[in-house]
Amino acid sequence: MSSQPPADICLIFDFDGTVASTLDLGWEIFNELAPKYGYLPVKEADRDKLRDLTTSQFIKHQQVPRLKVPAILKEGKRLLAARMDEIRPIDGMDAVLPALRKRWTVLGILTSNDKVNVRAFLKMHGLDFFDFVSTVPKLSGKAKSLKAILRTFTLEAVDVVFVGDEARDMKAARKADIPGAGVLWGANSKKALKLYEPKWILERPADLLDLKA
Repeated sequence: MSSQPPADICLIFDFDGTVASTLDLGWEIFNELAPKYGYLPVKEADRDKLRDLTTSQFIKHQQVPRLKVPAILKEGKRLLAARMDEIRPIDGMDAVLPALRKRWTVLGILTSNDKVNVRAFLKMHGLDFFDFVSTVPKLSGKAKSLKAILRTFTLEAVDVVFVGDEARDMKAARKADIPGAGVLWGANSKKALKLYEPKWILERPADLLDLKA
């Protein structure tokens, strides 16, 4: 008698740009805060080429004062929270997540967004398939959080896949020795994502169904 193959173990998602379509609103909020914090706003015509830049390169390119980044991030989260009802899921995610829930033992989110924002969004759109939402208070620090998740769930790095739309997500995955899956429907281009050698580059949400830990 044949037995069912075991389910894959742990699939972790970034939130903004990966599960939720926050990119356009993110640009808008970034530009809204530019005069207050003294950096260059993003021109619409430049958005595509800016997708080739890592977070550090983008901060330098837009002349964002590094000491002000924590304050910008905090205020950006507040402004985003006030407009969560404008944000939609990435097209196709509503069909993919239920299938992933059946196949993976643990589904999680690791994000620099606010946990309350994320949970409210998931509930609003019927996408609350996740066992945990973990947050990092700054732009860096996801590698440390990934390692903490491994300890919490008693997992090996090979049991986990981290899915994200930014080069910094793939950098965090590599630092934690976790296979990374970079998605092309969010903030960064293939050029930027490939800097940190993700195991997969995904073109559309349906490709998530091909991931294996």
